[in-house]
Amino acid sequence: MTHVTLQLSKLQSERDQWVIYNFGANKMPDSLLGAVEEVGELTHHYLKAMQGIRGDERYHKEQMGDAVADCVVYLAGVCSWLGIDFGTLVRDTWDTVKQRDWRKYPTNGVNE
Repeated sequence: MTHVTLQLSKLQSERDQWVIYNFGANKMPDSLLGAVEEVGELTHHYLKAMQGIRGDERYHKEQMGDAVADCVVYLAGVCSWLGIDFGTLVRDTWDTVKQRDWRKYPTNGVNE
């Protein structure tokens, strides 16, 4: 996970530099709304794939993958605005989540 942590941290840093160069500042609304917009695109393509319209399954999966990647980039911006290292946040969160056992403890995943 350390390699992934470093890669996400690097992505965050490169993204921040790119945003400053292109737009002058890292604004929370831009990052937050961008992430929400991309979740909307992900949902849109999932729905159209399930309906079998506006493209084939391969096209919609490709578009969904693009939306997921765009969400990651926008969420890195949210972390920058919050002053949090994106890679460390994801690593620490995953370390917590993977300890949960919902089959054994269906109430809270930990001890009930």
